[in-house]
Amino acid sequence: MQSKNRTLKIGILEIQGAFLEHKISLLAAAKELSDDVTVDVIGVRNVSHITSDMVGLIIPGGESTAISLFLRRNDMEEPLKNWVKDKDHVTWGTCAGMILLSKVTENQKKGGQYSLEALDVVVARNHFGRQVNSFEGDLNITDPELLSIQTGNEPFRGVFIRAPAISRTTNPSVKILACASTEDKPEAVIVGCRQGNVLATAFHPELTEDFRWHLYFLRMIQQR
Repeated sequence: MQSKNRTLKIGILEIQGAFLEHKISLLAAAKELSDDVTVDVIGVRNVSHITSDMVGLIIPGGESTAISLFLRRNDMEEPLKNWVKDKDHVTWGTCAGMILLSKVTENQKKGGQYSLEALDVVVARNHFGRQVNSFEGDLNITDPELLSIQTGNEPFRGVFIRAPAISRTTNPSVKILACASTEDKPEAVIVGCRQGNVLATAFHPELTEDFRWHLYFLRMIQQR
């Protein structure tokens, strides 16, 4: 008897950032899954798109304050927060997405920073500097599961664009996945973490041809 095909409905918040590149990487990573799994990627632009049958969500980069304002003006804040808190759902935030998922943010703009309150971490906005300080560099991966994903022998690279970093964790359940440093900031900081069903990276895997992070995200969804 043939196994029943399973469809994973995954949303990408289409407000700012490289949401098209995320979709391309997701579909590339999906080819590494078993034949009975199909990935259906949808754009999330209003509250009607935040549905219980959506099992995964990517919050791309951009400007966290601008994204917060969009969510507020479109009455998406509480529905999105409730969706993220559902243990059957998996969320991944990149760069600005990491800031939005974190419970505490340093160097906030006047008026504070809206939070989805999903990660027990303290995030420093623009840790590596402004736009002109953007860079690409190798990551120090500390998670065996990530290291076990064999899609090539290349090192994990991180594209950092006015990137944040995690200055500290506030709960032992936060799992550190990756760290990075620069010549200007030689002390290694956390740039990738996971807490339960929430994943966050300070960098942009979607801007590389390496889809290992997207495959890791898909496997998190399958494990749920």
